[in-house]
Amino acid sequence: MNDIKKILVPVDGSPASKKASERAVEIARKYGSDITFVTVANTPDMFNVGDYRFKVHYNYDNVINNNKKIQAEMLDSVIGELDIEGINFDKKVVSGEPAEEIIRIAKDCEYDYIIMGRRGFSKFTRFFVGSVTQRVIAESPCAAVIVVKE
Repeated sequence: MNDIKKILVPVDGSPASKKASERAVEIARKYGSDITFVTVANTPDMFNVGDYRFKVHYNYDNVINNNKKIQAEMLDSVIGELDIEGINFDKKVVSGEPAEEIIRIAKDCEYDYIIMGRRGFSKFTRFFVGSVTQRVIAESPCAAVIVVKE
């Protein structure tokens, strides 16, 4: 764990992601790491009919921008609760499918670690809704993914 220069922390506002943020700050303080907090505003499908997806661009863009604004406020709130003094950090608000965006950012920016929360869905629920955490673990380009339980 000596070579942790860059840590990516996905934040969704859940208690688990808040705990992961706290853990990331502890690790960054110990190893002198930089942290990027990221939140992903889901991109909604406005209309989904069979194989055709129609998007009303003006309204669609407004929905995305509103979702990003809400996520940015949540991210600021989570970061505001952390003892982040002396830690070099930045934040990103992106839109898209959460697992895909987290993996893309991890690859593009060459993070060493991802530290993220796990909400604790039941096996039944995970089967139907999937798990962002499971997908990130499976596809992460990072040396390690640390998962913090709720």
